[in-house]
Amino acid sequence: MYRPPTRGLLAAGIAASIGVALLAAPASAAPASAAPASAAPAGGAAASGAAGPEAVQATATATRTGQRVEIVSARTELTQVFAKPGGGFVSETAAVPQRIRQSDGSWSDVDLSLRRGATGLRPAVSPTDLVFSSGGHGPAATLTSGKSAMTLGWPGGLPAPTVSKDAATYPEVLPGVDLVLTATHTGFTHVLVVKTPQAAANPALREIRFDLGGDVRVRREADGSLRALAGETEVARGAAAEMWDSAGSGRSARSAATSSPSGPGAAARTAPVATAVDRAGDLVLRPSPDLLDPAKATFPVFIDPAWSATRSRWAYATNNNSTNSDTTAARVGKNVDSGVIYRSYFEFPITALSGKLIRSASVQVGVTHTWSCFDTPTYLYQSAGIASTPRTAWAPALTTLRASASSHVGATGCAGSPQPAMTVRFTGSVAAGLSSATAAHQSSITYGLCACSDSAGTGESTLDRWKKFDPSTARLLVDYDSAPTQPTSLQAGGAACVAGGRVTRTTPPTLSAVFPDADTGQVLQTSYELLEIPASGTYDSSTPRMSPPTGSTVVAGARSTTAAVTGTASGKSYAFRARSDDSYVISPWSAWCEFTVDDQPPAVSVDAVSTPAPPGQLYTYKLRSPDPDVVSFRYGWSSPPTEEAEAGTSLGYSGKTVSVTLATPAYGTNTLYVAAVDSAGNVGHGSLVVEVAP
Repeated sequence: MYRPPTRGLLAAGIAASIGVALLAAPASAAPASAAPASAAPAGGAAASGAAGPEAVQATATATRTGQRVEIVSARTELTQVFAKPGGGFVSETAAVPQRIRQSDGSWSDVDLSLRRGATGLRPAVSPTDLVFSSGGHGPAATLTSGKSAMTLGWPGGLPAPTVSKDAATYPEVLPGVDLVLTATHTGFTHVLVVKTPQAAANPALREIRFDLGGDVRVRREADGSLRALAGETEVARGAAAEMWDSAGSGRSARSAATSSPSGPGAAARTAPVATAVDRAGDLVLRPSPDLLDPAKATFPVFIDPAWSATRSRWAYATNNNSTNSDTTAARVGKNVDSGVIYRSYFEFPITALSGKLIRSASVQVGVTHTWSCFDTPTYLYQSAGIASTPRTAWAPALTTLRASASSHVGATGCAGSPQPAMTVRFTGSVAAGLSSATAAHQSSITYGLCACSDSAGTGESTLDRWKKFDPSTARLLVDYDSAPTQPTSLQAGGAACVAGGRVTRTTPPTLSAVFPDADTGQVLQTSYELLEIPASGTYDSSTPRMSPPTGSTVVAGARSTTAAVTGTASGKSYAFRARSDDSYVISPWSAWCEFTVDDQPPAVSVDAVSTPAPPGQLYTYKLRSPDPDVVSFRYGWSSPPTEEAEAGTSLGYSGKTVSVTLATPAYGTNTLYVAAVDSAGNVGHGSLVVEVAP
């Protein structure tokens, strides 16, 4: 835990930097002042791309305006989803958090600019809950994840800082030494900037201590990396520490890289820094003496234990497994000054794309620096996953070459310079690889950028392929669709179809079905097939088709109903089926639905009565119909009859029958009125005269 200064002052001049980052996803440091412009209900869908009424509205708006419309409820820190005009969706997924959800449900773009508050300096909108000191005693930085907090302390307290964008500089924490705390997308860095050889001569710089506290303990791993743990929960992780000087800064216009607290310049000398965690749980750094030697180092000098979040989704690899503390750039190719070869890897979550139809896909990223003044290639591979961040061991396998793209950025010294940063897009077979990954329900996909034209490394040492990319601009762009599925819930004339049975209608019926598609809001075109069932009762692809009613457009998941069929005849049976088309994929046909058109009333009769009972006494009458489609009988002494009984069968009789018991109303002539009702609703009428002698 943090303690007041009890140790001697640390001597001058090293720049010690720790990049600390949360592993969990805390709330942003400051609330946004307004909801996103496309303000729709900010639901909790995780990049599903098409869910709920908002997707329906977005698709309709996109079709009406001809412009894509964001589905805000599908928004996450990394992903945005857009409905396209005419159907389909586009997702844009980043490798670095782009926005933060606020407590009121709105989203704000990440803004790491420091703002002064009651408790210290906070990033305006940050993926991490981070506070820097405003000066004085107490923690220099506090990083909170859920209920756990990690503090970093500087013995002796701090002066008031000067603030520039995302960085707070505490001057002269030691003679000739500044402390720079910088907010990052994954946490923060802290750097001691040793400005002069005189500052570097301080013996205290041979062993530097940082007070670590809060409710975490820091553990050093065998490879020199560090883990901050709250119980068994990892809060932050640091790669093996490194230090660098300012050699070569500004010497080459085409190198265009100067050492800074963010990281080493292209020609900077680097060296490992030994790390330890003492019995008190605090961090001890032991810098390399060579880079504190004025005869061997160019000042200022910087020291960095390089903390970063394990949830980072990009990493670099070097062929000598050296650490590069500057994670503001993703490097590819052979560093023209150090000779170290770099590859960079980007991981994108794709769970929400599982089972989707990938129409097209590409990876794009902004290139900020190139050695060559002319276009040179960079190659995109689908690769094995990232083992650690920000540096991963050399090197995750480059499994499949997916695309290449050529680019250059004109620096000073190039004809027509300077040329600003540009975006390069890798297309090739990215969609094919992504389709396989989503079909296998992978949760993520990783791509490697390499200067090599094959996985063996051909051309990787070619100097003019050396480039730097901005990792915050890396995107996986996917144009996708969910194939419409088999229509369900078929109806003929509003009556539900039953497997193995036939619907009977008195008039030519309308046809309808529900047309599912996982992309709610997708507009589908419906179509039907219609045929007359042969006398054999069986039919197949060779059975002649009739002209079906014309289909129409319907929103995915809704029911669509046609006009009434034409060309049918009473007493005939027919079958229809349906499917849908989202303009990219046609659904499977539905099951067949069979129906009969029957506008003929069924015959009905009553068995003759030989000795009717006198008035007031019960007598049983048997009602019959030869029509097997009769479902009920009606009967009574008045017309039309109002009593009703379900039709049944009787042994030895092929039609339908029922027995009813009732009393004769009077002596003399009585008329029993009867009716048979078939499944189509046709009603056939009959009667029986019952004579009761006085």
